[in-house]
Amino acid sequence: MTDATGQHFHVTWVFGPFRLDSAAQELTRDGLPVPIEPQTLRLLEFLLKNRDRVVSRDELVEAIWNGKVVTDWAISGAIKSVRGALGDDAQRKLYVHTVRSRGFRFVGHVAEHKPPVSGIRPETDLPCVLVREIRLLSTSAQDAYLADGMTEDLITDLARLTSMRVLSRNASRALSDNPEVSRHGVTHVVDGSLRRQGQVLRFNVAVLAAQDDHSMWAERFDFSPTSLLAAQDQISLRLAGVIDPDRPRDRGRRIRTASPAAHESYLKGRFAYYRYDPASFAEAFEHFSNATDLDPGFAEAYAHQAYCRTAMFVFGWPGADETLDTAEAIARRAIQLDDTSALAYARLGWVLGYRGQPQETVAAFDSAVMRDRDNAEVHFAYGETMNRLAQPERALEILDLAFSKDSFHPPSWEFARGHAHILLGDVDQAIAHFEAVLERVERFIPARVQLARALVEAGRPEAGSRMVATIKRFAPKYDLDAVQRMFPYPIAAENDRILDALASAGL
Repeated sequence: MTDATGQHFHVTWVFGPFRLDSAAQELTRDGLPVPIEPQTLRLLEFLLKNRDRVVSRDELVEAIWNGKVVTDWAISGAIKSVRGALGDDAQRKLYVHTVRSRGFRFVGHVAEHKPPVSGIRPETDLPCVLVREIRLLSTSAQDAYLADGMTEDLITDLARLTSMRVLSRNASRALSDNPEVSRHGVTHVVDGSLRRQGQVLRFNVAVLAAQDDHSMWAERFDFSPTSLLAAQDQISLRLAGVIDPDRPRDRGRRIRTASPAAHESYLKGRFAYYRYDPASFAEAFEHFSNATDLDPGFAEAYAHQAYCRTAMFVFGWPGADETLDTAEAIARRAIQLDDTSALAYARLGWVLGYRGQPQETVAAFDSAVMRDRDNAEVHFAYGETMNRLAQPERALEILDLAFSKDSFHPPSWEFARGHAHILLGDVDQAIAHFEAVLERVERFIPARVQLARALVEAGRPEAGSRMVATIKRFAPKYDLDAVQRMFPYPIAAENDRILDALASAGL
């Protein structure tokens, strides 16, 4: 922080047994560090700075989410995380009060200290980077997987290489065509295009100032498909040096394959996997299997295989296994190869959730979170799995964390919200969420199934029957056995509830 003279200082706030040091960005209780997410810490700091008044939700959106569009659920989840770190709960709110229809206020007694400090660079000065989706200029559409894979890898690599803030892959999809990204807190935009010229891949990339889109730097990289892995490392380091040249680089530990052919199969699989339809999942599974054939030590390719096998089993698609034994074994193989992989543990938790093993499921997801606490996708998978274990209160807590970490979310996240609300009996809220999902993805079968059930429970059986007819049009073989595979609630009452509703609607 700086004062009116421009002198740097940091603030320490002391309240109850807690101490928040703005320079160290650390919250302690009785001298011991309190585990707290970076965004939660920023929110607590903002409430402390403005403790003399009620802070509105709009102010929080501007200060914490940089003006991005976020849901009320994301804000409520972030406030809940602050209360959790401080030991507040619904009955015992010692520090953060909700003022109905107005916002929030920090109410605890606070002592504030402001010793001057030189050389402190405030967190708000950190570059905030958006990697736009890489444009494909090749004449062959089959190279689309390369552009998609490079986009995702650049996002991951930049986040690992430096302390800059890098927006998520979901944000990249949502904001790539937005001309006013600076309103979302973005300071730098990475804009690139990929073209194949014979056996050469040409990648033109520029760093743009988000405020006016002028080019700060541009460069061309030529490489072959076999040198793609090395080229991506070089490109990431070069970008990091341009965007924030004063910070030391931390390469970290990047786990992937050394085989260019295996990596190419992996990129093709990931590209197909995100299309979310039966043929694409089968294609993705084939590519991921080829990746592990080429490199039997490729942990992340095994993890994605486990997910594909699970999806094929749940949906009853052609080529599906009869049980989830193989999916579980493959997920465990991924962990054996790379115990640091949050993805591997999350995929194991996903499989175990469908197998109805609550304790083992929670242990796997907790291990995933420990390995990557800021991974919104891991939190989403954890939350939706808690729904399938018929624990909607816990599911909403975890989903709040996912939404607070990434405000740009795919339809599956909206579905998980609705899933939790239907389990809680909040039928109207559930219907609103499911309808919002189907506005974006018409063939989202799980949303149609739960919407049909919700309509029946809302006293609208005719509408529920029409929804079942639509399900049968999209998936003629879908039946009550398929419902039990898709939603394997371990509680008999929950299992009977969904089956009875759907049977009455004609499934």
